[in-house]
Amino acid sequence: MRSADSSSPQVRVLAEHISDHLSVFVVAENTDAERPANGGLRLLSYDSDATCKADGHRLASLMTNKHSLYGTGFAGGKVVARAANPAAVKDELINVTAELLESLGGAMITGCDLNTSLEDMERLTALTPHVLAAVGSPVDASSATAFGTIGAVEAVLQDSLDQAPAGRALVHGCGAVGGPVAKALIASGWQVFTVDMDSARAQISGATPLDPGSAWWTQELDLLLPCSISGLITADISAALQVKSVVPAANAPFADPDLAEQMRLRGVRVLPDPLVNAGAVIADSIERFAPEAWKQASPEQVYAFVRQAVRDRASDFLAQRDRGLSVGEALMHVAAGSSQDPIGLSFVLPA
Repeated sequence: MRSADSSSPQVRVLAEHISDHLSVFVVAENTDAERPANGGLRLLSYDSDATCKADGHRLASLMTNKHSLYGTGFAGGKVVARAANPAAVKDELINVTAELLESLGGAMITGCDLNTSLEDMERLTALTPHVLAAVGSPVDASSATAFGTIGAVEAVLQDSLDQAPAGRALVHGCGAVGGPVAKALIASGWQVFTVDMDSARAQISGATPLDPGSAWWTQELDLLLPCSISGLITADISAALQVKSVVPAANAPFADPDLAEQMRLRGVRVLPDPLVNAGAVIADSIERFAPEAWKQASPEQVYAFVRQAVRDRASDFLAQRDRGLSVGEALMHVAAGSSQDPIGLSFVLPA
């Protein structure tokens, strides 16, 4: 276990643990405890340490953009772990991650991600304080992301979900984020198609489940909501899609980032994923920077704040695009509009 460097100009490997059966990399901006990096702990059976680190760099860069867009008060980071058998290394993963976080002296804070749970975070919290995962709170990070996604949908619709005309939507991935989003659309009268590799999760009351092996992308849609894997939308799928707007809760939903721009040139409104899926980091900002309000708030108050924050920034982004700004320029405009104070500090409970 040692400190380490990487060649990336934005993010680098701050600490690492490498063994034959478990490797863990903390990838983040070079920062300190005054502005700690923030990103979840992801455990996958990557084919090599190099692949694991590359994914860490990609994800940490996305987190950097997300924190900047919302002025969370955090730098960007991610903890990525490689194991041939992820379920068999959980105990060791928790201990190793705690040691790495402690070695950084508060410069990195982590939470749940793929194959890590709230229970894992509770165990990690017993070993290190450098965890933000709503441990001991009724607020659920995935629910916060789902409500943020609904806020992004409302920005695209230019109205609240219960007031906007209903249409046709497809939700790909019906887990802890996609499931609640699909249910909210159905409750507002939308015709919703659901796709999930676990067919049971796609069986949502009022939805039309589609076989994940079918050509789901041939549906005529008002909204496509990728809530599953990175790289879902390939060149062939992108070319065949008949959709008005893409609102991605998944990280990096396009197999090639250029595909998103090609869809925009066809008149499709495509929101950048860091703008959509920021609900959990907004909640983290409240937990970190407004701890008293966090303790007193109901989950509904936190989710309403997240929903409005995402709706406001996504609306600003779309307005700047309509003015002729490029995607990059519009995102810079949104980030520049963030307060100098962390967004969590603006979470104020009614007297």
